[in-house]
Amino acid sequence: MKKLVRKGIKWAYIPTWRSYWFPLDFLFTLLMSLASALPAVWVFFKWLDYPWYYGFAVSPLFFIVGAVLCRTAKSKTAELYQSAYFLEYRKVRYESEIKGNFRSETDVHNHTIWSFTKKLKYAEAHGRLWKYVNAMAKTKKIPPDVYAETMY
Repeated sequence: MKKLVRKGIKWAYIPTWRSYWFPLDFLFTLLMSLASALPAVWVFFKWLDYPWYYGFAVSPLFFIVGAVLCRTAKSKTAELYQSAYFLEYRKVRYESEIKGNFRSETDVHNHTIWSFTKKLKYAEAHGRLWKYVNAMAKTKKIPPDVYAETMY
């Protein structure tokens, strides 16, 4: 998500605990790849004439699979945040049009960023960030005017 913010995509919200992810992801993937090699170590120890530590040769394969899965999970998380942002964007646009306050695109965008960040900080402070973002991303509640614009 930090890459997206550097590229100028302003919808991204980076939680305060985000900085711990990379080292912990790397450590967890490394430990699980070594733990996944334990059955191979056992097979080499019990049934084969090779040294037992040859069983760890499958660890790089497990590490690569873990890294791919971790990258996929991060991209899906970014997609969830983006979907949640666009729900908030549609809501802000709809509210301004209902009131008759036709705003420019930059005003709507800035108000959306402000309200989206405010709501996510509140959800994070109460321990409901993931649940809130997931619910926002999966919701089908689209204001009727936006639905009409997209259909016709």
